[in-house]
Amino acid sequence: MTGRLSRVVLALAMHSLGAQNRPWAQAMQGEFAVAEADGRALRFACGCLLGAWRMLPRHGEGRFTLTSYALSLGVLLPIGVLLAKAAMSGFPFVMASAGTAGFLWGQGTFRSLLDPGTQCLAPALIAPMLALAACHGLLAWWVLDRDWPRVVMASRLGAAAITALVIVMACAGLSLATLAPACLILAAECAAVTALAAWQAKGLGEELI
Repeated sequence: MTGRLSRVVLALAMHSLGAQNRPWAQAMQGEFAVAEADGRALRFACGCLLGAWRMLPRHGEGRFTLTSYALSLGVLLPIGVLLAKAAMSGFPFVMASAGTAGFLWGQGTFRSLLDPGTQCLAPALIAPMLALAACHGLLAWWVLDRDWPRVVMASRLGAAAITALVIVMACAGLSLATLAPACLILAAECAAVTALAAWQAKGLGEELI
């Protein structure tokens, strides 16, 4: 088990070095065999990983990797979780006395904005919200994988979910103004993902600074 973990850590370290440090990665791989024979494979692999991570800000591919992880793990995934939590609390057809905190943390009291004639639309309002949350998970995964065609596909699914939500809200007579903050956040994250894709398309700038 330790040997397998050591190889995984070493592979992560080699991947983090980028193409311009391939000779260093090959040297790591050669020294790893010696460390493995001496019973210190995991310690050696962890040292390599720390060294590789210290190098990340110094080259273009490393900066791109750090930025993509920050966007995926620091923005896309948290927004997806928040959307799912808000949907399960009844957003956007429920009013929370505590505002946004009420939806996220279950604080205060809740009042449904649907009347008896539109209560049947509740599932049709929750489904697009959950679909939008799921799209964020896919976006985060595919951004890290640099699979831009699938990133575009997930973005289109998210846009379709928003469109469906707007249509059902209009049918239910709900104010679309409640979606304004969410739409602004989604537009900002779309711009960030587009900029990341454009960065890779122009080249990662491998020179050291």
